Formats: sequence, C-alpha cells, structure tokens
Amino acid sequence: MHSNKTILIPAIALIAGSAAIYSSQTLANAGDLETTSVLVEPDAEQRHAMSMAFNISEAFSYAAEQIEPSVVHITTRTNTRRGTVNGGLGSGVIVDESGHIVTNNHVIENGNSIMVRLYDGRELNAELIGTFAETDIAVLKVEADDLKPARFADSEALKVGQWVLAVGSPFGYDQTVTAGIVSAKGRSGFGPDAENIGSRGLQEFIQTDAAINPGNSGGPLVDLNGNIVGINTAIISRSGASNGLGFAIPSDIAQSVAEQIIETGDVERGWLGIEMAALDPAVAHEMGIDGGVVIGRILEDGPAEKAELRPRDIITKIGGRTTENLVRLSNAIMLIKPNEPAEITYIRNGDLRTTSAILSDRDREQIQNAGGAFIDELGIGVIPRPLAERISPTRRRTIDAYQIVNIEAGSVGDEMGLEPGDFIVEIDGQSIPNAERLENYFRNALRGMPIRLSIVRDGEALTATVTPE
Repeated sequence: MHSNKTILIPAIALIAGSAAIYSSQTLANAGDLETTSVLVEPDAEQRHAMSMAFNISEAFSYAAEQIEPSVVHITTRTNTRRGTVNGGLGSGVIVDESGHIVTNNHVIENGNSIMVRLYDGRELNAELIGTFAETDIAVLKVEADDLKPARFADSEALKVGQWVLAVGSPFGYDQTVTAGIVSAKGRSGFGPDAENIGSRGLQEFIQTDAAINPGNSGGPLVDLNGNIVGINTAIISRSGASNGLGFAIPSDIAQSVAEQIIETGDVERGWLGIEMAALDPAVAHEMGIDGGVVIGRILEDGPAEKAELRPRDIITKIGGRTTENLVRLSNAIMLIKPNEPAEITYIRNGDLRTTSAILSDRDREQIQNAGGAFIDELGIGVIPRPLAERISPTRRRTIDAYQIVNIEAGSVGDEMGLEPGDFIVEIDGQSIPNAERLENYFRNALRGMPIRLSIVRDGEALTATVTPE
C-alpha cells in the first residue's frame, strides 16, 4: 500500500507576546500518524521588526483607550405628516465636563429631536446649542455626570505621513476605530463624488486614508496621544463607502468655532477689507517662500487701510496662521474675532514687514456693502430686496422690502421668532424708503411703546410686535 505524504506550510505562531517559527511535516501511513516539529527562533532583524510592530499596536491601543470614552453616537428624529421617523445618524465628541459635544452640522440639521448614546450605553436627549454651516460644525449639550472630555491638539503642527485614528459610528456600529495616516493637508476643490461637502464655505481639509464611512461624520480624528486633530466630515466615493479618501475639519478651525458657539451661541467672523489674488508659484519660488496672497485692492476705511497695507503687498501670515494660498488666508481671517488685534506678516518690495489690524465683523460689513443695515435693537441684519406681491389672479406688483439675512443667537429678533429670509415690508403701517430710515426708527423708538412689523414669510403675511425696553 502506498503511503500519503502531506506537507504543512510553515506558520508563524504568536504566543504571550513572543514569536517563534515552526516547520512541520506530517507523515500519514495506514493507521499511523507521526509528526515532527522543528522550532526556528526569529533572528535579530525579525525580532526588531516584530518589536516595532508591537509598539505601533500598543500606540494604537493607547490612543483608542484615551478617546473612546469621549466619543458619542448620535441619532436624530424628524416630524413628518405621517408621524415621527428616524433621521440622521452620526458621531460626536465630548469637549468639556459641562456636556458640550462637537459634531457636524449636516448630522443634525434636519432633526427635530436629537438623541446621544454615551460610551457606557447611557442614552440622553441633547440640546442644540448652535451651528455654523459654513464650517459644518454644530455644538450639542447633554446633562450627565462622569463625562470624559477629549482634548484638542494643534492641527497646524500635524504632518503628512503621521499616524491618525478615526473613531465613530460607521453604519451605526458605534465605537469603531480605524487607523491610517495623514495623506495631505489643506485639501479643497472637491468634485461631484464628494459626500457631505456640498457648497460649504470651508475648503481646507485634512485628508486621511483611515476608513471613514457614513455614520463617522462628526466623530474625531485623533493623533497617537488620543487628542483631536480633526472632525471627520466627508468622503469621496462613487459607492457611498470608504475609498481611502476621507476628510476632516482641522481642529484649530473646529475648536475656534465650537468655543464661540458655546460662549455666545453664534460665530463672529473677521473682515480685513481687501480684495486678494493668488501669488504665482514661480514668483513664490524666486522669493524663497512657500506661498502667499497678493492684495489686489484696499477697501476704503477698512481694517487693512487703517493698518497701512497697500495693493501688491504679499500677506504670508495673519493671526499666527500661515497664508500660503487664498483658502488659508480666508480661513485665517474668519477665525479672528472682530474688534481684536491681529498681527499681519507681509512682504513689500522684497522686505518682510509686520503690522497690526483690528478686524471688523464680516456679516455687518457685507450687509452694509449691500446697502442694508444692522438693527442692534433686534439683533438682525437686513438688506434691500424687492418683493413681488400678487394683487389679483393675473397681476403682480413689486414693493420695496428688506429681507432678514442675519439673526444673532439669543437676540430680541431671535426670541420673537423672526427667521432668515423673512421680508419686512412695513413698520407701524409705514413703508420703508431706505435702510437708514429703518435703522433710525428703532434707534429713536420710545421705551415701552410697541412697534408693529408687517412681515412676509414664504408668501404669507404675518405680524410681529416688539416693545423697546
């Protein structure tokens, strides 16, 4: 009778943190089984490589242990004509012991109620504190004890090639940790395959190959210390799942926006008062700089003019943030609070110089430049915009009106229920000839005397009354 011979492929066995290589042969005869094994110890190079692998694994585990208790699972519910239905699904991260949670605006924007599940399984109703759609950041708050807040790291110090972990609830599987590296910084200009990026103003993202899927949005991207370097927000994919192209909002932007929302419920954006143009890369190379932004025009009586900046000056840094391109400068200006000084580094005629500017409020400046006004008594900004009014089934007329484009959180106008997009067509039965008249009407109003506003919202005529105090 012929014997059968089976040769087993050499295998690596990992036992109690050490490794050994086994080479095995099994000879099978009729009714007999004889096995011989030879233990082959790893050589010095293999032991060194394995030690490095174990060290990386331990680093991942440490970072995961630090961040996981701070990560939350978020679900929203939406009221419809047919009842309440499940809405968005996403992630978030606790940032202070008071229960504030940072997430993405797109995770919660369509929800009527928000539920948060903590690391230990507790499920809590969350209050929406505020949002800033331009950066896709929202802040929630829960009432709970024994919370472990995460810490923000400096995303400006983050390097391409650095290890990072993404934590969240992809497809609803909460507390999922994936690993990768920083693939690029300052990403912008996304195409139609980008999920969740849409038309947001922010276009400066950290790119990572750590797997990010639907449900990861709002969760943290962390370094090996377990500190937040970004808030996961988008992927580029034709299938809707991870393709190794994930994007996170840099932590310096997310932290600045979140802190303002927590402090005031709103976000104030800086305004420098310049028109700008990109610096030609060839010129930057000749000058020995990484990049910069050329001032094209100085707007009259703006912060830049007061800081004695001039056209053709090249801005390389503002508020401690380098400005290699238009996106970097725009975001750096946005992060500076109005009425606070900001140091500006610039080049003029080959000389490196510095100056200081007191930035204005961007929203107010844009409203004024559009011929509108900011009514401080109501906390609203309005711009002139004609309103078409139907006066018969076949006839329309155009009337002068002022559309609300900005409402400060917690202001009188906010508490009255005014909404962006509302048209103010009359005050106390009087038409409004210009923005100055509208502004002065409230400024000079007598205390205790009610003012009646005639408003049009989505074609419906409404009335609101406010009493100056």
